[in-house]
Amino acid sequence: MQAAPTNDPGDITHADATGSPWKSVAGTRAFTAWLVSLFLHACALGVMLLIVFPFSVQERLKEYPLIHAQVVGEIDASGFNPSETVDLSPPAWTPQLDETPRFIPNPTTEIKPASVPSKTSDPLASLRSVETAKLPGMSVIGIGPAGGEGGDASRYGLSVGSGAGPEFFGLGGSASGVRSVVYVVDRSASMLGTFDYVRAELKRSISALRRSQKFHVIFFNSGDPLENPPARLVNSIDANKRQFFEFLEDVIPTGSTRPERALHRALALEPDLLYLLSDGINFDPDLPRRLNEWNPNHRTRIYTIAYLDQGGRRILEAIAREHGGEFKFVSDNDLP
Repeated sequence: MQAAPTNDPGDITHADATGSPWKSVAGTRAFTAWLVSLFLHACALGVMLLIVFPFSVQERLKEYPLIHAQVVGEIDASGFNPSETVDLSPPAWTPQLDETPRFIPNPTTEIKPASVPSKTSDPLASLRSVETAKLPGMSVIGIGPAGGEGGDASRYGLSVGSGAGPEFFGLGGSASGVRSVVYVVDRSASMLGTFDYVRAELKRSISALRRSQKFHVIFFNSGDPLENPPARLVNSIDANKRQFFEFLEDVIPTGSTRPERALHRALALEPDLLYLLSDGINFDPDLPRRLNEWNPNHRTRIYTIAYLDQGGRRILEAIAREHGGEFKFVSDNDLP
């Protein structure tokens, strides 16, 4: 006997009007859930596409405006040929017969306005530049072309600006790292006739010193050394240079030649460079040994000048060689 269909919720089968069973309720519910999930995923994908690409291509191009140009006026029919070479040099100028020649500056040359002379009188004005010191008819052997006149610097034939160091009678210009210099200069009686040339060279050399450098001058004879006030190294500023120039005018050669005390005093100042100028011949034979004691490790470079007399040349050359300097002889044939 066939069992009659029931409406029990727990029964998993039903029958249609003919009495045959049809799909289960659980299968119908699963199919419905799958359709709902598919619809929701499609909606989510659509929302994501709207977020990532919110505008069409035409709308996004609005963010980058296009610039439209319009040609105004007539267009040159000749056009421009890119293959042609354009000459950018300034046009040549040919003077006409009725035209006064004029200066055409080079574009690479800097043209500076002419300086206006100051109305204030300055005693250092003629000494600020090395080129202003001119001693007629004087030159130094071995300096400048053929030992002759070297230009406007002076008739010593000195080359201006050839090195970092100070120059004195053509020596020391190539010395580097010179922050302080002491001049030890003979003022014995034998210097009387030519001492004016030494004065002029001292002025020229000290005028050329930079403000960052220091200097001191010590004159010697058989007496006590004569030092430039304030008897110590001073900065090379205009006031100190002017003070020395005034002091220099009162220095008078006298006595005999004894440089030992002046050299001892100069090396006690520990300068980077020392100039020794003398026309003496009767140097103490023990002087080189004393200099080694006063200048240990040869910290100070010593440059020596035999002035007009070669009698002391041997010892002066030995001093310069031993203490890292140079030697120069100035002949009386170089004086006017």
